[in-house]
Amino acid sequence: MAFCKYSSSLINSETISLDAKFLNDYLAIAPDECLKVYLFGLLKCQNSAGRDNSIDNFVNVLNLSKEDVINCFLYWQDQNVVQVLENNGEYEIRYLPVKDNIRSLKKVESKKYASFIQEIQDIIKGRQINPNEFYKYIDFIETNDIKPCDFNMIAKFCVEKKGDNINANYILTVAKTWVEEGIRTAEKIEQKIEDLTLVTSDVNVVAKALKFRGNLSIEHQQLYEKWTKSYGFNLNNITLVAKKVSSKTKNYSFETLDKYLTKYYELKLFSFGEIENYEANKSSLIELAKEINKRLGIFYESVDNEIDTYILPWESRGFDDKTLKSVAQYCFSCGIRSLNGMNEVVQKFYKLGLTSINSINEYVGEVLEVDNRIKELLELLQLDRKVNTYDRSFYRTWTYTYKFSDEIINYAIELSKNKVNSMQYANAILTNWHDKKLTTLEEVKKDSTGVVVNSSPQVNTKSFRQREFTDEELNALFDNLDEIDL
Repeated sequence: MAFCKYSSSLINSETISLDAKFLNDYLAIAPDECLKVYLFGLLKCQNSAGRDNSIDNFVNVLNLSKEDVINCFLYWQDQNVVQVLENNGEYEIRYLPVKDNIRSLKKVESKKYASFIQEIQDIIKGRQINPNEFYKYIDFIETNDIKPCDFNMIAKFCVEKKGDNINANYILTVAKTWVEEGIRTAEKIEQKIEDLTLVTSDVNVVAKALKFRGNLSIEHQQLYEKWTKSYGFNLNNITLVAKKVSSKTKNYSFETLDKYLTKYYELKLFSFGEIENYEANKSSLIELAKEINKRLGIFYESVDNEIDTYILPWESRGFDDKTLKSVAQYCFSCGIRSLNGMNEVVQKFYKLGLTSINSINEYVGEVLEVDNRIKELLELLQLDRKVNTYDRSFYRTWTYTYKFSDEIINYAIELSKNKVNSMQYANAILTNWHDKKLTTLEEVKKDSTGVVVNSSPQVNTKSFRQREFTDEELNALFDNLDEIDL
């Protein structure tokens, strides 16, 4: 059975549309979840026979429970825009035409809300409130469990900000926002109004610095609250940024200022000194970005996003220009030719505590020293191939986990000559010795009864360091980096 379908009066509709009456009468007061459910159901009505026209699809797509979905439709049934039918636990939702939502108040409502109706009309003096608007207010009060007198406190605040001829949807939108913040009692509403009133003078200071000529509203105060409470900027820094914005653009809006402050917040630039330094170094950052791109073999017309997304976070972790250029060159040599790929390499170096070119070169040298040691072991096994990830894993286990000396490892290698899968054979020998807790060359030789070994082969283990690396050597480095989890 189809979950959602049009009623017979809507069955011939060929387009998905929202009636203006719906937007006018329901949008501002309807709970967000109910709006999502109504709109998604409207989409499903277009193909009521489709497999995904089921309550399970609503649950999966909208991340709601079945009970939530049905409760949302019951809300719309109360608004006379859908009909909820139920048969043995199976539901069917029929969408109805949206009619003018003008209802006469029930007698019980007339008595219950008589004083409220008079009070809100006294608050909104610029025009006569019609029955439909009264119903919207009453519906909001009952739906959101807020007292009529407390709702009127919000309405009065809105009128003081917008004037006597204020639109009903504005009041309902503000009330809805506050309720979603948990502000629905007289005490919390009074505190909210007090907080907004206190910042009014500060908002005026910002507006003056921004050269803003319009009327200040609740939205401007809420933006200021976001900048100070959520972002952590103080009035002085906001004002200085506002002056800078007004000097750079003729768009003196709070929205423009918000874009700048949001950007600085995301870059973790909180003082004006840090912001000034960022702006002053922008040209050098652009040159660095272009050089990194050149070494990676990529090109972007604009590098602004690259600077904000990659370079500034890298520099905040202690990487200097020289190091980043060298890492880009390393990446190119190993086939990593994207900013995202380089970012993973930089993060792995950072996790290893390597943020300077010297420390990275030293690390590369150590990696290559280990690879040279493994290569000598392969030669003893008469294996003519390159060092691979499995070899490095074996060697790391033998040295770091088992803590065997070079002499013991060399002895195991000698025992493994001419064996099938000789590296695995050597690993099995060493694992056996480790399980037996053998720690000296003498102990392992005694354990190797019946095996004749001339002597431990001599392996050159001299210190190995270099600063110019071949592609093969760099591949060894990145094989090791691949094993680092971020």
